[in-house]
Amino acid sequence: MNSYFLHNGTDSTGPFTIEELKIKNIKATTPVWCQGMPDWQTAAEVPELKNLFIVTPPPIKTTVITPDPKSEALFVPVIEAKPIKKNQDHKPKKGLFGLSTSVVIFISFFGVLILGSYILSKYQDGRREALELKNQQTEKNNTQYRLQQKEIEEQKIQMAIQEKIDAERQLKEKKELLNSKIIANNQLLNTANNNFEIAKKKLTEAANFQFFRSSEEREQEIALEQQQVSYWKTEVEKITNETDRFKLELENLH
Repeated sequence: MNSYFLHNGTDSTGPFTIEELKIKNIKATTPVWCQGMPDWQTAAEVPELKNLFIVTPPPIKTTVITPDPKSEALFVPVIEAKPIKKNQDHKPKKGLFGLSTSVVIFISFFGVLILGSYILSKYQDGRREALELKNQQTEKNNTQYRLQQKEIEEQKIQMAIQEKIDAERQLKEKKELLNSKIIANNQLLNTANNNFEIAKKKLTEAANFQFFRSSEEREQEIALEQQQVSYWKTEVEKITNETDRFKLELENLH
């Protein structure tokens, strides 16, 4: 008779005889090995061990039923129903507050889902509030910027108006100044022309007058009068040129 080794998935034990294997209540899927086997096999694959897994059914119990006097006696075999014992291993494990583990897991999962939804909702609300605050601040900044731009534009308009007023005032003052200079030059020109005519008249008289003076005195007087004529002629030309320049400048201002 062979002796067999058993393997529990990590370690091997044995050797055991067949009688010892009966006591151990091995299963058909238990790995076994004995000398001469090329490799481990399940117990059900070993012919010598197959008898360990033959199940003998229990005997059928019979019950005699008392027949009705009016009916024939009957012998009916009755199979006694045994109460099915629930495997203690399959009893639902009790969890928190007497609830089963599956119910506790479901409630926990549902609670985590609700908590996650609440946290996500709060996070989204916070993000929404932050975005609204940011948009409000941006709108406030844009409003301030537009007000500043409007103020700057108004200042530019006021400056342009003031510059225009100043330019018109300066133009008016310059025109008035030029007109004053022209009027003054016209008066000077009249005086210079009068003096020029007087000097020419005196020069003519000096050239024609010959009594009570010598030729030398006559030459000196003529020379003096010629100087006066030349001076006033130059003054007339200078004043005329200056007046023409003022008039041209005044025309360019219009």
